[in-house]
Amino acid sequence: MIRCVTPLVPPFIQHVIEQKAGSLAYVPTRAPFGYRYLSYSWDAGAKRLTIRLHDKHYAPSNANRTLAVTAERFGGTLASCGDGNEKSYQVDGNKVFSAGVDLAWRCVRGVQGGVVKILAAGRNLPASALAIVASSVKRL
Repeated sequence: MIRCVTPLVPPFIQHVIEQKAGSLAYVPTRAPFGYRYLSYSWDAGAKRLTIRLHDKHYAPSNANRTLAVTAERFGGTLASCGDGNEKSYQVDGNKVFSAGVDLAWRCVRGVQGGVVKILAAGRNLPASALAIVASSVKRL
């Protein structure tokens, strides 16, 4: 049996993100139960891509139920990516760090050799759920 899975970020939006963000075009592939794609924003000046996921059981205006996944350039090395972490996780083979209860991040080697920092931030979610989302982020 072949099962078709709808991507978390719609294919058309993935294409638009790829065109705008270029080497920073990273999207999450997993989300906490009930969370769906809400929107994306590309800040060309800061070179930062943010994808927002929202709990479908609440109004989109309820920011407490929104999770933001951000991809941005990191000025340090892969080894220094975890500086300032309070806890680390190994999720699907990826090292993910967290600070407090509302932030998880990991770093990946970018296309052009630089380091890209992937952050997942949201309220009302355990750090382990944010770590799973951060770990799931893939380059387009």
